[in-house]
Amino acid sequence: MSRARKPEAWVIDMRHYLDEHTGDLPDVLPEPALNLALFFGTIVAWVTDHLPQGDPLTNVPCRRRPGRRRCRGEVIAEFQRATGYIVWHCPVCGDNGIIHGWQETAWDRSPGVGGAPSTRAPITMH
Repeated sequence: MSRARKPEAWVIDMRHYLDEHTGDLPDVLPEPALNLALFFGTIVAWVTDHLPQGDPLTNVPCRRRPGRRRCRGEVIAEFQRATGYIVWHCPVCGDNGIIHGWQETAWDRSPGVGGAPSTRAPITMH
């Protein structure tokens, strides 16, 4: 019997977390999905808020718990103009991924980069 392998990288389309009619988080979203949406959304908000100069240190704590202990890493992320993707990784545990589909969502704080600026209030973690 072979063991299932954990994904090597996250490939995230932020639109998958949103209601297609309202563009907001749905009223009913399972807690694990909500937590992921808020984590990835926080990365998007940080990166797009710091454009065009960019600041790869995001102040977003890593969410992984290797060995059931909280990773002490801080996510490092950057906007790749050629693809429009946000690429991120944790230098401590190696968790990483790319985020797309973030333009014109509530997390997009970058007027002029992905099109028209968002008029929605940013979604934040509490």
